Amino acid sequence: MASTNLISALGAGSGVDVKALAESLVEAERAPRKDRIDTKIKQTEAKISGYGALKFALSELQTAFKALNDARDFSTLTATNSQTSAIGISTDSSATAGVYNIEVTQLAQATRWASNSIASGTTFNSGSTFNLTFTVGGISTDIEISTATPEGVVTAVNAQTSTTGISAQLINTGGAYTLVFTGEEGADNDFTVSSASADLTFQTTALQSAQDAMLSINGIDITSSSNTVDEALEGITLSLYTTTSGSARVSLTPEISTVKANIQALVTAYNNFSESVKILNDRSSDVEEFGGALAGDSLLQSIKSQVRSMITGDFTLYTDTVNLTDPENANINAAWQVGLSFDRNGKLQLDETKLNSAFSQYPTEVVTLFTANTNDLSVYSTDSAGLAGTAVREIDEMLRSTSLLTEQTTNATKKVDVYKVDLEKLEERMTALLERYMKQFALMDSIVGNSNSMRESMKSSFEGMMASYTNK
Repeated sequence: MASTNLISALGAGSGVDVKALAESLVEAERAPRKDRIDTKIKQTEAKISGYGALKFALSELQTAFKALNDARDFSTLTATNSQTSAIGISTDSSATAGVYNIEVTQLAQATRWASNSIASGTTFNSGSTFNLTFTVGGISTDIEISTATPEGVVTAVNAQTSTTGISAQLINTGGAYTLVFTGEEGADNDFTVSSASADLTFQTTALQSAQDAMLSINGIDITSSSNTVDEALEGITLSLYTTTSGSARVSLTPEISTVKANIQALVTAYNNFSESVKILNDRSSDVEEFGGALAGDSLLQSIKSQVRSMITGDFTLYTDTVNLTDPENANINAAWQVGLSFDRNGKLQLDETKLNSAFSQYPTEVVTLFTANTNDLSVYSTDSAGLAGTAVREIDEMLRSTSLLTEQTTNATKKVDVYKVDLEKLEERMTALLERYMKQFALMDSIVGNSNSMRESMKSSFEGMMASYTNK
């Protein structure tokens, strides 16, 4: 006969579904406890998502500040030049804004010697090897001419140009030829040339003699051996084409379109951050995952306040950092002065007219406000960093692994783990409780079953007795 387990046998005596009864009792005890734990898990996981959303918004805001925290971020300069035919201007990332009065009175030039006329088909020194001697600054250098033709001279001289600084050309003058030797620009590079071959002679005077360029920048006299002047002004290269007529006015101002785009990106990033904070703090928000997740969270309010102060705070860079005197940005030392302000709803906005005006009047002070005239400062540096540089540094502190924001996220994650363990323990207790209920109900069912059997037996006995009595 097949054996039956305890559960399938339950109810056989009493007629009651004691299994369903036991499970109902257990579920009645499990449900409210499980709901409470599930609610805690959901709320805590929402907090974790909320902290994640806050970190993301802070990271985006930091990226926007980073586009404005180095002086080179403002180094795209627009040059205006009153004498473009006389002077060319180019800049690199180290150039700074400024206005310069430049007068060029003399161009640099190189010494140039020409040979006497050479008939077509001439061979020098009867075709034998001979030397040309170039003397630069009192130092003579011999160049061996192994192919004793005009073309051979050009080839031999140009093969040594990197050493001597002298180059050669063969010019067809119409039925005859002239060899021309040209040195480097600058008075110190003046040279003479002589030939060991009587067939190759030179004009008695140089076509032109070497000289330095002479110019003045804002009244300061400058001498340059080259017409490419790249050491007088940091990050600025002057190309001298001809002498100027009086002074040329050169103005270098920040190229505002790039900076304007970066400031507008900051406005967008701040407003996105502000909107995220609003959603996180709104208990009635219907945004999934993290809407209202940090409602009433003091850390959220603290970060919100700190970030706002990054915009509303001011910054002044002093030449005398001890006595705090001689401000380098006395006219532009707050974000509102470059057009950044909040409307009545708390949204950051950019007044482009005010920004244009600030750039036009005080371009260097705008750079100082945002960057303190620095580049590549570490986030751990204690040096003055400007409005944007300080914001980058402060947001970095908020996002570090040791920050309070990270600590709160870690603690919330640990709480979820604890709640999940609580769920497991609850299930274990409920399983044990169901087993206990089943055993208790099995015993009760057995008692009821025995009582029913006795009742039936007594009933049969009474019925038999009654039947016996009736038949008499």
